[in-house]
Amino acid sequence: MMKIQHVLLAILVAAIWGLSFIVVKIGLTQCPPLLLAALRFVVVFAVGVLLFPRPTLPWRLYLRAGLCLGVIQFAGLFSAIKLGMPAGIVSVLAQVQVFITLLLANVLLQETRSAVQKAVMALALLGVLLLGYARYHDALPLLPLLLALLGAAGFAWGNIELKRSGKVDMFGFAVWMSVVPPLPLLLLSFTLEGGPAAAWSVLAHFTWTGLLALLFLALIGTLFALGSWGKLLSLYPATLVAPFSLLSPVFGLLGGYVILQERYDGLSILASALIVAALALNTYAGKLGAFKGWLQRAHLTIKGLPHR
Repeated sequence: MMKIQHVLLAILVAAIWGLSFIVVKIGLTQCPPLLLAALRFVVVFAVGVLLFPRPTLPWRLYLRAGLCLGVIQFAGLFSAIKLGMPAGIVSVLAQVQVFITLLLANVLLQETRSAVQKAVMALALLGVLLLGYARYHDALPLLPLLLALLGAAGFAWGNIELKRSGKVDMFGFAVWMSVVPPLPLLLLSFTLEGGPAAAWSVLAHFTWTGLLALLFLALIGTLFALGSWGKLLSLYPATLVAPFSLLSPVFGLLGGYVILQERYDGLSILASALIVAALALNTYAGKLGAFKGWLQRAHLTIKGLPHR
């Protein structure tokens, strides 16, 4: 049983991660997506390098995780929001990383999937396809949807790299991984967003709104939230902590509706609900199987039949 303060912390972290997409939308009014992502990691490293020692892991792991979790993930997600995908919807699509992680684990780590996991992956895929149709029906180009899924894929591949490394201090890892993304993100920004002159102009005209958004994403959304999540996982079983992440897209959708006045059509809501339902089923699949087995054993015991 989790202590009440840790339950509240887990809910807070889920809320931060969901609302981070809303903050990204606000930050993008001040700064282009690739530059904003680069600045996020510059701030994380600049603040955290003096506070957290580097975990003793090979630098190649930091490189691969930084490229996946930093460059691919945030370049895709931030660009999708910039190109018009509602921030609340992107918060849902980001959670597709759970199922992409399962697929990559099957291919790269030879981990097998149960029939229930395969079924919920199909349910999530249906949700993504419906969401794509809804966006197309609304005359929104499919490129933002593909970019959001690319970001989710980067997140998933990063999960595989973390799994290969074993247990790691999340505060320290987040800080030292952040040394990798700025350079490739800046190069992409200079190539696609107007060059160094445009980047300097953005920085010279940064307002307090943009600065607060950047600090939230770096210090609250990355250092505090990721570190707190890692701390909770060190105190409790993952099966007890992980379900709280299901609240993240809920906060994202509600935040988009209340703060940004985003409006979602019925098909987008249905598609998002299918994805969240698939996440929930995937999280609780093992518990449902155990509960079913307990019921079967109880039934056999009552009837006086032998059981294994």
